[in-house]
Amino acid sequence: MTKYSTISISHELYNKIQEFVKKNPEMGYGSVADFCKEAIRLHVEEIKDEVRKDFLRRLDVPVLIKKIERLSAIDAGLYGKIFEKMKEMVFVLSDDLKIKECNTEFFDSMGYSLKEELIGKDIEEIFDDFNLKHMIKTREFKNYETKAVRKDGKKIDVLLSVARLNGKYVGTAKDITVRNYILDREKKMRELYEYLIDEMCDVVVIIQDKKIRFLNKAITKTGWKREELMGKDFLEFVGEEDRKRIVENYKKSLKGVDLGKPRRYKILTKDGEKVVAEMLSRKIEYEGRPALLVTIRYIGYSSK
Repeated sequence: MTKYSTISISHELYNKIQEFVKKNPEMGYGSVADFCKEAIRLHVEEIKDEVRKDFLRRLDVPVLIKKIERLSAIDAGLYGKIFEKMKEMVFVLSDDLKIKECNTEFFDSMGYSLKEELIGKDIEEIFDDFNLKHMIKTREFKNYETKAVRKDGKKIDVLLSVARLNGKYVGTAKDITVRNYILDREKKMRELYEYLIDEMCDVVVIIQDKKIRFLNKAITKTGWKREELMGKDFLEFVGEEDRKRIVENYKKSLKGVDLGKPRRYKILTKDGEKVVAEMLSRKIEYEGRPALLVTIRYIGYSSK
């Protein structure tokens, strides 16, 4: 008997998945548990066999076709067993682009109990893409992103590859539904964070290699436009009397030293005036490399 165990996820992630499930009933997930179960299944399939994964990563459809063409029948001999046991969804099409043969992974992932339920179905019944037949007839392609329609009507995202040899079309498909959901969620969260940062009253700047890599729109208070400062050395906009001190503190912050309270420096506006500003910095990773996230609050014009 198969043993099952429970897992826990954060309240925030649970709410996000629940919202996704409710907003997308056509995908067929009845609950957060259903979604997580399928996500786990897909993840386990990717990690449980490193040798097989390395093979699939290098999988080339024409090579697969040549192997299949060696068979007198799809279900015969050693290659037939390989065809059936592959964890990549594999299928063979007839000349009129109907499912002629498929492996267990294909009909199982598509929600069918038996391959006979799929045999004879038109390719457009399986993949929701009006341009697909034309593509298959005119050229070979690899890792084309489209949608497949499961037996229960739920649509899943797949990477599709199809090639032709000796009158047979052979294709592979990889389910990337969970991957796409995660990427979309990360994209939306990133957009939200960027919006919140952009709307902050304080100036927010990211400095990397002493260059300005990011600025929110609050910088316009100094008369500068963002495009005028991006990529410039931040020292160009610091009063000369404070440059030595700010460089010392910049190096400390990059080493992760907590400098405590905000520190005051003189900043140059576009018209050459000096403004006293409080700065608070924190070490972060930006595009995979160390950087400083700095918030700047203007106090007033300098008397010197």
